[in-house]
Amino acid sequence: MNIRFIRLSACILLAGCIAGCDKKVSATPPPVTPPADIVVGLKNKLPSLLKESSGLCLTDGALWSFGDSGNPNSIYRIDSATGAILQVVTITNYPNVDWEDMAADSMYIYVGDTGNNNGDRTDLKILRIKKADIPPAEQQVNVVAEAINFSYADQSDLSSNSNTNFDCESLVSIGDNLYIFSKDRGDFQTRCYKLPKAPGTYKVSPIATFNVDGKVTDATYNPVTKELALLGYMDKKLDSFIWFFNNYTEDNFFNGASKRYTIGNVKTDWQTEGLTYVNDKRLLLSCESSTSTAASLYFVQKP
Repeated sequence: MNIRFIRLSACILLAGCIAGCDKKVSATPPPVTPPADIVVGLKNKLPSLLKESSGLCLTDGALWSFGDSGNPNSIYRIDSATGAILQVVTITNYPNVDWEDMAADSMYIYVGDTGNNNGDRTDLKILRIKKADIPPAEQQVNVVAEAINFSYADQSDLSSNSNTNFDCESLVSIGDNLYIFSKDRGDFQTRCYKLPKAPGTYKVSPIATFNVDGKVTDATYNPVTKELALLGYMDKKLDSFIWFFNNYTEDNFFNGASKRYTIGNVKTDWQTEGLTYVNDKRLLLSCESSTSTAASLYFVQKP
């Protein structure tokens, strides 16, 4: 089937036919910056309800996303082949203050209400939704979520600051714990925090820090290979990137092998916000609408 895609190793935009990929659509991803041996390909545009797609999660064969602050307090199951919304699940007991990422395990979907653009929020939380409360055949579902409330033990100043290091847009589920990764506007690093999955109120301290040299906007974890991936971009949503982490010790994700791929460029804004594993070599990526790029779903093919 035809698709427009980007091969980073060659730094050229091609139109062609790749077996197993989806049909070509009108939106065009930004050209990319070499060198890298990874392929990013456009799958489809996303509907208007997901023009601010801020998180992405593939679980039990279902692909989920949602909008961030100012959008409905709903998550959407979408068709990865067309971008169409298949199911709307509304969380009736919590608003969408600033939802930023999703994760899942065998029993729950977790939604991170962790956005903190000015570093002054006192109501940070992760919402836990029972999968059993979501009948797959119903198009409209209402659910009640449980809250995992938290604050940062290393944050002493809650005054508004546009260069805060206490924003967070990334969430993964590993074993009995949740992990979040900060989006540091001040120093372009990220700090990893560990939370239990049980509802309650917690004060968390960083367990590790890494110089990502950018702003982390999403995280995803492959339970088979134990690979962690962090998505982000530089200032003005330029030079989007993905970091991959492997061969680390326990949950010290940053003490093993790491590799960064630049998938954007210095001229075109591309608000890359969602990332999730499909298998060991393939991921899905979503972006919000920007001045240059429509909200869209992409595939990422690793070498």
